[in-house]
Amino acid sequence: MIRYYWGRFWPFLLFAFGIEVVENLFTVFFEYRNMDFGFLPLLKTGYVFVTEFLITMCYWLLPYAIYLWLLPRSKAGGRADRWITLAWFFLFALASLFEDVAEAFFWNEFEASFNFIAVDYLIYTKEVIGNIYESYPIIPILLGILAVSVLAAWGMRRFLIPGNAEAPRGWKRGCVVAALLLCVTGGYWLVDIKDADAVGNRYNSEMAKDGLYSLFSAFIKNELDYRTYYKTLPDQDAAAFLAGEFTADDTSVPDAASGSVKRQVRPAAEAIRPNVVVVIMESMGAEFLNECRKDGEDITPCLSRLGREGIFFPNTYATGTRSVRGLEAVSTSIPPLPGMSIVRREGNENLRTIGSIFKEKGYDLKWIYGGYGYFDNMNYFFGNNGFQVMDRNSMDDSEVTHSTIWGVCDEDLFRRAIREADESCGRGVPFLQVVFTTSNHRPYTYPEGRIDIPSHTGRLGAVKYADYSVGAFVEEARSKPWFDNTLFVFVADHGAGSAGKKSLNPETHRIFSIFYAPALLKPERRETAISQIDVLPTLLGLLKWPYDASFYGKDALKPSYRSRYFVSNYQYIGYLRGDDMVVLKPQRGAEFYRDGNEVAPDDRMKELEKEAIYYYQNASDWRKHLKE
Repeated sequence: MIRYYWGRFWPFLLFAFGIEVVENLFTVFFEYRNMDFGFLPLLKTGYVFVTEFLITMCYWLLPYAIYLWLLPRSKAGGRADRWITLAWFFLFALASLFEDVAEAFFWNEFEASFNFIAVDYLIYTKEVIGNIYESYPIIPILLGILAVSVLAAWGMRRFLIPGNAEAPRGWKRGCVVAALLLCVTGGYWLVDIKDADAVGNRYNSEMAKDGLYSLFSAFIKNELDYRTYYKTLPDQDAAAFLAGEFTADDTSVPDAASGSVKRQVRPAAEAIRPNVVVVIMESMGAEFLNECRKDGEDITPCLSRLGREGIFFPNTYATGTRSVRGLEAVSTSIPPLPGMSIVRREGNENLRTIGSIFKEKGYDLKWIYGGYGYFDNMNYFFGNNGFQVMDRNSMDDSEVTHSTIWGVCDEDLFRRAIREADESCGRGVPFLQVVFTTSNHRPYTYPEGRIDIPSHTGRLGAVKYADYSVGAFVEEARSKPWFDNTLFVFVADHGAGSAGKKSLNPETHRIFSIFYAPALLKPERRETAISQIDVLPTLLGLLKWPYDASFYGKDALKPSYRSRYFVSNYQYIGYLRGDDMVVLKPQRGAEFYRDGNEVAPDDRMKELEKEAIYYYQNASDWRKHLKE
């Protein structure tokens, strides 16, 4: 059996190992000044390289092993077997060469193996393909890869099938499949891409990584290390700046020398303990509000009324373009770090969040979502940060009047929220609900007869239905005994679009936030531009609660509040004050904009850049700070 499978597998292993060695030799040639050639670093580099290479090959060989398992023994080595094996080798060679060439170009730009930037490139294929066409002779390169793959398959055709090795029995071939599955599973759980960092030299560790393994790991881990790819400044300077930002009024921060930015909030006024319902609305950009519409259409009468009757921030800015970014901002009050939201990252359990603070106060915490919360890791995040999780799985079919692939309609969702509020109130326990809507999302369908726009006709209908559902929710809640002692927060997760000419487009991030409690709060409109990460500290400020937390947002109602906000799009992270924006980019780059136009950095812009670095650099240690 060993002879048979070695004869089947060695051409794949030899070809892949050969091109990986060639690629690494070229890398060593160009980067030898930056590498560490000591015995131990080279030994660690080699260990990581071989480990990741073998795991990647297990993934490649597994489907071929399954084919050999299903192939009848009498057909092994036959004409069909030879053609199928030749075709698989050709595809393997083509993919391997394409990956190595692509990684070489990626290294040329970022001096790194594939990481989350590469994942980001897969998301923005139109822009990336256009850039590649403009930067490289892509057609000759692709033709070259194709030609080499054909030659490799043709040259190996006589070696792909062992001539004198009989195919093992079916159960033995099944054991080989099981062994490969075991290796793949073990590699997934036991081998971490971070093992490469033990090499000690960044160039050694990056060179040791297998490209496909790195790409897969980046997709799973969802992270892009800030300190490796972005501009940095001394940590003590960042801590000192943030201490100054947060020390005001009734708030203090430890001595900057500690490196901590944990604030101690001690309001002088007496605290209140109302119920709190935070409604995070899907894609509800500020452009949908009646006051922002140029066509005069009455699309959001309910939200507009709540804005007039509550504390209204019409110029709130979302931190990102994905729902998990909005959930992150509202629950953790942290700037948007490069890569994916903390909601989807490892180590996001038991953080200092909205949940931990309300739980300490004896509140009943419920995360209520109309879809399936395994998507984007939402259930895991909220479930491991103090919330009782309630999603589509916890809803009986009798509760659902309309649903899409994303979840139940907003009316059904809000009815469940009302029921859960009744349940908590019945037990005499104050409650915090975080409710996440879904109706304002493609395919834009909703129950007929609720509004004057037919279902499935476009975005405006979905927006108007979402607004109608909010109005119905508030009116139903008004009839409940707990209504007068409940504070509602309405805020969007992100805007409806992200396209634009700049790396980041703040105008597409504009949303709104409303704090509504007619028996507790006086109506007020604040035109100041605030960040989505300010929603949580502002809420806690309205409650007059003392608390300790490493939040980066600020209470936007405090006299000392100084406007600034954050926007992001995976690898680009922005920071704004007024009409000035700095965009931090990988490779420690930066772009500067004033009034929407790119400009050269003057002294004011350089100071803004320092502030941006201080915020993002300190927040990149979120696993430490949010667990302090």
